[in-house]
Amino acid sequence: MPNPLFMSVIDAVRFVSGFSAKFTSVDKYNWSYIERPGKDEQSTDVVVFLHGFSSMKESWVRVARSVDKRFKIMIPDLPGHGRTTPVDALAKYSILNQTQRLHEFIEKEVPADKKIHLIGCSMGGMLAGVYAGLFPTRVKTLTMICPAGITMPTKSDLLVMLEESGRNLLLAHTPEDIHEMNHALSFKPFKLPSAVASIVAAERKKQLPVLEKIINDALQNPIVLEEQLSNIRARTLVMWGKHDRVLHVSSAEVLREKLHPETRVRILLFDNCGHILQHEKHAECTAAINKFLTEQVSTERVVHGALDKKSSGKPKQLATSAPTDHS
Repeated sequence: MPNPLFMSVIDAVRFVSGFSAKFTSVDKYNWSYIERPGKDEQSTDVVVFLHGFSSMKESWVRVARSVDKRFKIMIPDLPGHGRTTPVDALAKYSILNQTQRLHEFIEKEVPADKKIHLIGCSMGGMLAGVYAGLFPTRVKTLTMICPAGITMPTKSDLLVMLEESGRNLLLAHTPEDIHEMNHALSFKPFKLPSAVASIVAAERKKQLPVLEKIINDALQNPIVLEEQLSNIRARTLVMWGKHDRVLHVSSAEVLREKLHPETRVRILLFDNCGHILQHEKHAECTAAINKFLTEQVSTERVVHGALDKKSSGKPKQLATSAPTDHS
């Protein structure tokens, strides 16, 4: 069981940010997720956030609470993480298996006539992209932050470490390793008190069998997202830290090249930023997400307005969306 004091702090952060805790049973999993309603439950667009490897749903709260209030927000603990149960070290955690589980969760909790805005970071970004490729009719927009699952033309520091020594820093479970991982994740590492590092290490040590299974299953196909890029049709936003030591930013160019030519994509690269972009560049990340989401809603309103005028016999004035930013 997670440390009770630690989870109490997490619950308090979630509560004061306007999110409520929810549970739903899908197949053999009891999904834990948090939710913030939109302004109008009937017409509100749904935004689903996906966390990264060894993380939990609350890691998104700081960003998600700043998303425009017109959007309903749902953030699940992915199978093998957080309070979603069972946490089973014998389960199959390949990205395709996880994608199917996510689809079953979305099918149950989001009405069939609603497309979702899907946002994910790292492993969650990979999962979001694969989902958008496999279930394109379910996704309205896709946001991927430093996603895994793509060829790295320039190998990242952590990949070099893994290949040369067999050591995977993402499985850190001692206080010393936690401090080293902290430095690897951030361009400018935050100060991590020794007591906190010890608590985190103890929690991760208990989770280690499951974490090892998750990452080993995911590594069975290290380019699983790359293989789905040509199937993605949703308007796409990609953000990447230029100093990402976990997943090298050179993957962003592969992503651009492999996406379908008709897929509208905006790629934003951030200076002085490592792997945990949503934390290191919180304000910029939140602003980019809000702009991206509201642009999509505005474009839909223009299109629907034009169609309404056409159907009523009135003159139709066409409008086009702003040019896609490939910077």
